[in-house]
Amino acid sequence: MKLRKSPLSNSKRSDQPDWDALYREGTPPWETGFAAGELVRVVSEIELPRGTALEIGCGTGADAVYLAGQGFEMTAIDASPMALDRARTRAELSGALIRFVLDDIFKFARTSGPFDFVYDAGFYHFIRRSDLERFLDVLWRVTQPGSYYLTLTGATGEEAEGGPPQVSQEEVRRELGRLFELVQLRPFRFESPRRPEGYLGWSCLMRRPMPAGDLSGTQETTHAAPADPVGADRNGESS
Repeated sequence: MKLRKSPLSNSKRSDQPDWDALYREGTPPWETGFAAGELVRVVSEIELPRGTALEIGCGTGADAVYLAGQGFEMTAIDASPMALDRARTRAELSGALIRFVLDDIFKFARTSGPFDFVYDAGFYHFIRRSDLERFLDVLWRVTQPGSYYLTLTGATGEEAEGGPPQVSQEEVRRELGRLFELVQLRPFRFESPRRPEGYLGWSCLMRRPMPAGDLSGTQETTHAAPADPVGADRNGESS
């Protein structure tokens, strides 16, 4: 397969944690056992193309199984063998057809080709702290003009022990806006078995711009973060 040349590929790689160890030690704080409520809301309310879809960091597969059930042709990738074993079992029990891939996303993206919809719940807010440029390169490779990208990321605005890395609205716009146009940005709550009220997050849906002259664009919608984060919507999950 001929690789596309990316304008964002000149960046240094850093080591990643042992994701499998986190599953061997117990249930990670992002694993709830069911599809993210915020993902369900977005798919229900936004007319996303039911084409090929990629989940980055699928964990035990709850979100991937949900998306497959909604008509997406799913590929789900994770670096944890234990998480993928559980994900395959979940898919088999539900009858979902999913291509699970055990790989490093940076390696996978070199030859995967583009997808119509790309999703991650928590990977962006982790990797941006050390490998933002390389992750932007991944997103450039796995999307194409018209592709949608949904990321659920931790948000600034509250202090909560054990919560996800926090990202401001301005950082989301500046960093991801280099590749995408914003469709919707709103606060939500990550659900977690470790905290009943969950954790404050941003739900960010974006789209790769179409070529000049294409009139099929989407209208941007932005919701300000709530003054009382605990009173925000309590939908969402990190897989």
